[in-house]
Amino acid sequence: MSGAARSLSKDEAFEEVLQLQTDGVILLEGAATADQVSLDGWDPVLAQKSNGNVAGVVIRYLPSGTLTSGTPSGGSAPDRLDPRNALALIRLCQWLSDNYGVTELYHLGISGGGTDAEGNPRVDCHGQGRAVDFAGVRGSTADAGEFGLTVRDDWGTADTTFTPGGDWPAGTGENVQYRLDDPAADQFAAGFFRDVYAFITSEWQDRSDGPDDPGGSSIGEHSFVMNPDHPTSSPGRPNGREAHRNHLHMQIGKTGTE
Repeated sequence: MSGAARSLSKDEAFEEVLQLQTDGVILLEGAATADQVSLDGWDPVLAQKSNGNVAGVVIRYLPSGTLTSGTPSGGSAPDRLDPRNALALIRLCQWLSDNYGVTELYHLGISGGGTDAEGNPRVDCHGQGRAVDFAGVRGSTADAGEFGLTVRDDWGTADTTFTPGGDWPAGTGENVQYRLDDPAADQFAAGFFRDVYAFITSEWQDRSDGPDDPGGSSIGEHSFVMNPDHPTSSPGRPNGREAHRNHLHMQIGKTGTE
């Protein structure tokens, strides 16, 4: 495997995505270029089409952000992706499957395109297919058995010593840490999200928005990976920890238009 997806050029990432298709790991849909790729559902084990299957993990939209209400969509592989983001997503699916027996990934937005609040084409990192809003997973391990975890249910609303009632107290400011470090927290969820965060910071932007980003932040530190314990507090706005209680936002490159 080459370096972090964020460190690659679009051409380099596209070549690796094409190789993964040749190797039978994924399937591309329609015309693909170094500017934009769309994934198709493909089961790499059975070597046949499978709705939403990306490298062995079925991707589903979960509009409620929780497994306690609402229903995930049918499997749907994401479209109109920057090839760097597509490569990072494929690698994440492989890692989730290999390390946690994950069979389904839930999200609140991956595909590029769409419009903004004024109806104009969206040209930020989401609109350009460079971002993922990760909501949770379902899977099975020998030790834990079958499990379903979401950022909202098992992290962002967790009632801990640090977050009584499920949120950081007023006036906390930047003085945050990973709330699931509380010994009383669910330790399987704590380990899972800690590991997922570390993987995300190894592929998507972490400490900077450039390709030479060193990565390696810990939950609670400043990062481009937005999460429920991010030090940036911005109630009522889309860019603080309050807006990310139900998902992890990760991106390739700048937040605005590239």
